[in-house]
Amino acid sequence: MPVRKFRIAVSLLFAPLLAHSLVAPAHAADRRAIAVAAGPLDRAIAVLAQQAGIDIGSAESGLSHATTRGVQGTLTAAAALNRMLAGTPYVAQRLGPDSFRVVRRHVVSERVTPVGLTKPSHDPISPPVEIPSEIIVTATKRATTRLRFPGALTILRPASRSSMQNDAANGMDEAIAASPILQSTALGAGRNKLFIRGIADSSFTGPTQSTANVYFSEVPVAYNGADPGLNLYDVDQVEVLEGPQGTLYGAGAIGGIVRLVPHPVDVSRAAANISGGVSATRSGNSGSDLAGMVNIPIESGTAGLRAVGYRVVDGGYIDDVRRGLHDVNRVSTTGGRLDVRVLPASGWTIDAGIVVHNVVAPDLQYAERGMGSLSRASFLAQPFEQKYLLGRVVVDRHWDGGLHLVSATGLVHRDAQSRFDATRPSRPGRPALPLAYDTDERSRLFSHETRLSRAKPNGAGWLVGVAVIQARDAYARRYGVPDQLHDIVGVTNRTLDAAVFGEAGIAISPALTITGGGRLTHQRTDGDPIASLRTTTFIRGRSSTRFDPTLGASWLLTPSLAAYGRFQSGFRTGGITVAPGVGRVVDLLSDTVHVAEVGLRKERRGSLGLAGSVGLSLTDWQHIQADLVDRSGFPFTTNIGNSRIRGLEMSADWVPVPGLQIAMAMFLNDTRVTEPDPDPALRRQVGARLPNTPPFAASGSVGYEWAIDANTRASVDAGWRYVGRSTVGTQSPLDISQGEYGSAHLAGTWTNRNLRLTATIENAFDVKGDRFAGGNPFALAARNEYTPLRPRTFRLGGSVAW
Repeated sequence: MPVRKFRIAVSLLFAPLLAHSLVAPAHAADRRAIAVAAGPLDRAIAVLAQQAGIDIGSAESGLSHATTRGVQGTLTAAAALNRMLAGTPYVAQRLGPDSFRVVRRHVVSERVTPVGLTKPSHDPISPPVEIPSEIIVTATKRATTRLRFPGALTILRPASRSSMQNDAANGMDEAIAASPILQSTALGAGRNKLFIRGIADSSFTGPTQSTANVYFSEVPVAYNGADPGLNLYDVDQVEVLEGPQGTLYGAGAIGGIVRLVPHPVDVSRAAANISGGVSATRSGNSGSDLAGMVNIPIESGTAGLRAVGYRVVDGGYIDDVRRGLHDVNRVSTTGGRLDVRVLPASGWTIDAGIVVHNVVAPDLQYAERGMGSLSRASFLAQPFEQKYLLGRVVVDRHWDGGLHLVSATGLVHRDAQSRFDATRPSRPGRPALPLAYDTDERSRLFSHETRLSRAKPNGAGWLVGVAVIQARDAYARRYGVPDQLHDIVGVTNRTLDAAVFGEAGIAISPALTITGGGRLTHQRTDGDPIASLRTTTFIRGRSSTRFDPTLGASWLLTPSLAAYGRFQSGFRTGGITVAPGVGRVVDLLSDTVHVAEVGLRKERRGSLGLAGSVGLSLTDWQHIQADLVDRSGFPFTTNIGNSRIRGLEMSADWVPVPGLQIAMAMFLNDTRVTEPDPDPALRRQVGARLPNTPPFAASGSVGYEWAIDANTRASVDAGWRYVGRSTVGTQSPLDISQGEYGSAHLAGTWTNRNLRLTATIENAFDVKGDRFAGGNPFALAARNEYTPLRPRTFRLGGSVAW
């Protein structure tokens, strides 16, 4: 899509040092001694700008992941910049006598050339050449172009499509809506479970590891439990690597990983952005969102900081008829990020930051059939509160020869409290007595990884690393009359995970690259039954050492078309968890996943044309761990059996004429329980589908952007998403249908210089679909719960950048 001017304030910008400009003024046409070493493109551009005394800016992501061979000699700035960008996905535009802009080759067109600025006849910047736009995938831990990655992946960019706008209202729900390969439960923000490519264990959140790991930059955001639901404001891109990703990411990534890539600190130029909006939901309360970003160089070219803050209020739309309350499911999300970047020496980068993210929901968001539209009847409020803190330090070192060192350390504190209405239905002669079931979750996670790599654009190169994870997850429970709760047995799991891993890609020919590797993991998990977060009895857990291999191949069929194949394995650790009934615990088996996949991927040639992918996968999943609830509503965890998953996924992105973009994606799968694990407490049926995995899901969008005048642009977008039928669980009482709905959204955008205005309509046709046939586990046996789509919601928003 065309470069929008307002993004310049929130993107990487490079400028010469002010002191240098004052002492040694220069012009781009002058020949100067230039000596820029090979390495990351962003640092090379900053060095060139300083040496040549010119201004070089960019609104493009991925500059830090592209590499240049460097440049040396007595050259004009334009010639040096041309040489530096040769062989990269970027090209330069001249903005003035001493200023240039670096853009992706595929977005350079007549409509984005600055009006009134002409290229001088002497030493002009070469016109752009129509070559593929090489999107760099950083989640592979050795930068690889998307075309040559030997596996299935999805990259989502805020502001690149109408379902992922760059504002505070943008969260994981928008990312899920943009890609059918992602699924999620709908218990609410901070409680949802993510699934990738149909590898879904259960609808409920307990002490087991998630099947999909979420990373913020280089560190995991959680080890066990739910996705904390971090906000995507000021996030550069979202990378989804389909699993298993056991070699690179270890235990828990059996479905894959979701990596949130934030915008980095710009140490060269100050920038700021403020974004806000108000929304109105049919038959519900209004909502609002406000966010801001400020980027400040502390010492130009050497150190800087970037601060982000946001508050989002989602208006409620569910009524509680028993308590006489309206719109009870209001949710407030408040948070922010603070990042500091220091460049202490040539090739070195140190990033340190914190993420704070708090969620407050006074009540659940489910309704009950037979109670009227968007209504239910509860005896008690069912609130949820999450307090989340993540700290990280990442040390990065590039050498001129191509070596790349990354050392990342993360620390996570997550506290969450929930209440459920456990009141039993009234009977003749016995009125209902209000009962409450409370949970208190305390998660602590320390993670560290150090790796060394060398990468090449064709997928060749190598990677070696070590990783250590120490996690402690406490899950306490209380039950009884709301003001006289009694402790019941919960569990604390302590996990120590140490691993060495490596991967190497060998170019058999210019077109064919073979990749192989593995991860050797030693892991131990011990557990304690607890009451009110106090340890009662230590139970010896499990210790295991295992090796997870990977083998892949990428074959470049044409300059823009590649075939891939991959085999990989992964696992989740077992451990002590809550068993069926009250007051019991059990020691789970580890579950393992093996996946074989093949596919084709096509990149667009130039600014017009077709890009897309198609992939087939076969998954063998053994001893599936699942968090479930019994007929009384009490949660427990067990191994439910084995499964084979067959999947077909397709995506296409077509730009037939300038400004018009048509995109679609679909996922077709078959997920069945083939061999149940023996457990007399449960009744299972071979052939039942895994939960929350519709056999068919699809999304599509059409967008058009045009220029109104030299400084003003407008765009319109329309999209549609279909979610097929699935179930909450594999057996009664959880075999309740959900899904099978389609929802449309509309959006319009007007941009003038640094001002941007937006209008969106979600669920444009006010579809009354069931996102999730659950909510309160103690009422599931009635089989009448459903979580409706948010009714038609209209939002007006805007942003200003400096």
